[in-house]
Amino acid sequence: MLSFEAPGSGWKPRALAVILGLGLLAGCQAQPLYGSMGTNTQSVAVSEADSRVEQVVRNQLVLGFGGEQQNGAYQLELDVTSSVTGLLPGGVDNEFSAARTTVTANYVLKSESTGETVTSGSRFADAQLDLPSQNFAQERARLEAENRAARQVAALVRADVAAALAR
Repeated sequence: MLSFEAPGSGWKPRALAVILGLGLLAGCQAQPLYGSMGTNTQSVAVSEADSRVEQVVRNQLVLGFGGEQQNGAYQLELDVTSSVTGLLPGGVDNEFSAARTTVTANYVLKSESTGETVTSGSRFADAQLDLPSQNFAQERARLEAENRAARQVAALVRADVAAALAR
């Protein structure tokens, strides 16, 4: 009878290695950085917006929290401001050819049941923009830069709120 196995190499050592490997893999798991974001953040109601930029931040937060909440367990009060500062003066009239838009969001997260402040803070984001010579093009560039910075601020605020609710 011919045997293709080397002496001492049976199925038992291989089966043991497979079982140990599966045991190690069973301990590995993937989960969100701030725990389960679906349960707590879906009960956050975001305050109404007072400006266009604040509305962009609010919309991003509402989408991130799973939709509009009328009676959430938590209320997020937002105050968003935006400013544009010129950079790189040059040209004949020393006009600015580039600028920076800064969007700042101050927020307070309160529990609806107790009125207690869960967390509060301030986040900001910058977006660069070019300032062409045409007025309409400058206005569009400013609006697009504000939108980019507002989306970044909303992501930062959402991460802060998720971290606070995970505690």
